[in-house]
Amino acid sequence: MTFLQYLLILLTSFSGIIFGYVLSLIAPEELNPGKKYFEWLARFLELLIMIFYIINTPLTIFPLLFLAIIILMVIFSREYLFYIYPLFGLVIWASLYNQQLLIIQSSLIFILGIVISSMYMVQHEKKEE
Repeated sequence: MTFLQYLLILLTSFSGIIFGYVLSLIAPEELNPGKKYFEWLARFLELLIMIFYIINTPLTIFPLLFLAIIILMVIFSREYLFYIYPLFGLVIWASLYNQQLLIIQSSLIFILGIVISSMYMVQHEKKEE
């Protein structure tokens, strides 16, 4: 896989943040009622990403270290999704040689980006009021 292909995959999968922002501008009245669903969906998507990562990656020191970092962030941070989202770039990098896994991971990260940006807009909207 060339550098340009990898870059396009990263840009596409992480553009979910932009689409979530646009979506929250289009329908701001739906943000507050959907807040609890956004939180559950974000946790479910993170779990799916990690399950696919664990199933398709041999457990060496790198995956175990990555999982330990994620677990510590979930335990000790209230806003862990905003910190953990960039780390999913490593998940895409680890799944480069398995095209089916790459498609699944990229799609899940795209959807997670939409959910995270919607959650951010809900929190930002509350601070303005």
